[in-house]
Formats: sequence, C-alpha cells, structure tokens
Amino acid sequence: MEKNFSLRELNTFGFDVRARYFQELKTMDDIHELLQNPEFIACRGAMNRVLILSGGSNILFYDEFYDGFVVYPNLKGIEVLYENDETVMIRCYCGEVWKDFVDYTVSRNLYGLENLADIPGKVGAAPVQNIGAYGAEVKDAVYQVHTIDLITGQNKVFSNEECRFSYRNSIFKSKEYGVNKSKKYGVESRDLIFAVDFVLKKKTELKLDYGNIRNYLANNGITNPTIQNVAATVKAIRAEKLPEVGIVGSVGSFFQNAIVTIDKYQEIKELYPDVPSYPIDANNIKIPSGWLIDRAGWKGYRENHVGVWDKQALVLVHYGGGKPQEILDLMKKIQESVYNKFGIEIKPEVNIVGSYQLPVSS
Repeated sequence: MEKNFSLRELNTFGFDVRARYFQELKTMDDIHELLQNPEFIACRGAMNRVLILSGGSNILFYDEFYDGFVVYPNLKGIEVLYENDETVMIRCYCGEVWKDFVDYTVSRNLYGLENLADIPGKVGAAPVQNIGAYGAEVKDAVYQVHTIDLITGQNKVFSNEECRFSYRNSIFKSKEYGVNKSKKYGVESRDLIFAVDFVLKKKTELKLDYGNIRNYLANNGITNPTIQNVAATVKAIRAEKLPEVGIVGSVGSFFQNAIVTIDKYQEIKELYPDVPSYPIDANNIKIPSGWLIDRAGWKGYRENHVGVWDKQALVLVHYGGGKPQEILDLMKKIQESVYNKFGIEIKPEVNIVGSYQLPVSS
C-alpha cells in the first residue's frame, strides 16, 4: 500500500491527482488481503471513499487530491475455456490492455471485437462502460463477468443479461446497484471485476457501415476485406482523428453521442441538411455529439492548458500543467453552447470522480 500516491501515470488526462491510499492488486490473494487492510476498511466504511481504478482512460477527477483509497486491479492472463466449430469462449483477466486483447483475437481470426480496436483502457473496465465504436459494443461479445464483493469477499458471476447493458452503461454504473442496506456496513457495496468471459465467432459478417470504414477500405483498394483489414482500418481512422494516448492528455470521446426523438431530428435536419444520423429504434435517432460541438464552433478551441482537439470536436484535451477544474469549466461551456444552438443536452461519457464518490472507471 502506498500513501499520498500520484495518479498522474494512471489517468490519461495526465492530471497530477494524489490519492491518500493506493494499492495495486496482481493476484486473487492480493484482493483478499486488501479486504483485511485497516485503512481500506476505514475508507470503505466512512462515506464510501473507495475508487476502483482500471486503465484511467475514462476518468476525470474533480480535485487534485482523492481523499480515500484507490484500488488498482491488475490481474493478468488469457485462457481459452471452450471451443467448437462456430465459437470460442475466452476468459481475459482485468489487467490485460484492451487493445492488446483485441489484437490477440484478431490475429486468431475470432470475430466480434475488431471494430473496437485501439480503444484505450483495460479489459476489466470494458463491461462497466459497455465500450463501443464503429457500430459495435462489447456487450455483443460478453458472456459473463466475474467479480468479488469488496465488503463480503464473495465471488459473483453476472450473466450478460444480469449486466443490464445499455448505451455506454451497465449495472456496474447504476446508482441502485449493490446498495447494502445493512446498518452493519452502512455503505454501498461495489464489486471489483477481476475477469470477463467472451464468446467470439469463427465466421460472421463484418460490420462496415458505421463511420467511413467501407469508404476507407474502398479507397485503399480492398474490396473483400478480412477481419485484419477491418481492425487495421479502425486503427487508422482513430489515429487520424484522436490524440495519441500518453502524448496529449485526453480520454478519447468526452461526451456521449446525443439520442433525440425523430421529431427533434427532423427539426434539426431542416436547418442543417447535412446532419449525420444513425437510427436507434422506431422513435429515436443518434446524432454524433462531435458534429453538434463542431457546428457550435468549438473544434480547435484552446483556453490556457485545455482545449478541444482540432481533428475531432468530441475530444477534450489537456496540454499539460493544468488542473481538472479547467476541463470541467470547458465542459460546461460546451454543454451550454450546444443546448443554446440546438436545444440538445449532451452528457459526458467520462466518469467524473469526487472525493466522496464510488464510481468505476475505464
């Protein structure tokens, strides 16, 4: 266990936030030992001051000091559990880097994660956020999630259905999940994800119609793409639009895409015929928030140490030397601007963490 530990290298925004206590977990024994740690027990019981931190690629701290206990699960390993002529079930432990795991599956011609190539973060956080990109979401490949209760020490297994996946959401982010009503503890119980089981296909149709994947392939003379072609294309498109993790501070997409009614979409389309859109269901349409932010005039904007990426307006960046409050202030300005122009509220995708909250980040 470390005290007054700097989280600069464990959050991709690169803010020098310090944690009162910090502990990395590399084995199941480490987890069980943590549950006996007096400082952890005190933080767990006093105002929920425990944070499960994974890759730090989807987290923004309110303050420069987290007055609690940061738990960093970093178990490693990939196992093939089951295989037949059509599918393969793979268990991947929480500390594996997500993009490396996707490369592992693509190299073995296992379909299901190729559109999620190069998303930063670790495997343990993927189901929490239900990460998604280019027409795919991790929920479509998750079979079950393995957790351990940080109060009771009991192992739990959540099926895909029990995870309650939705757009950039899951049961692990819901406020009602895990509330322990026992006066003995008086806190919300949270489960630490230590492994995820995925079911991947040996044959399936590739998803090419989201974003400009199909056009990119055609422009490069690829008419009969393989899974490797799709993963490489996604990586290339992301590299063109997003800052490199570790070079410029960011969390990738800062805002969720906007989901509006068909009536609202038609209203906007009359004013902006080029508005991009993706049907959700019979009543709702998804509009890329990056487009809304761009049209509101924010792309490339910079204010002191923070700004909006000049190649993708959905990305807020920290150029170094700044404080979390600067990103929060910029976020509020953008939200107000988009609402005033379009009448649409855009919500942050990033987990915003205060000293007395207990979220889980990617």
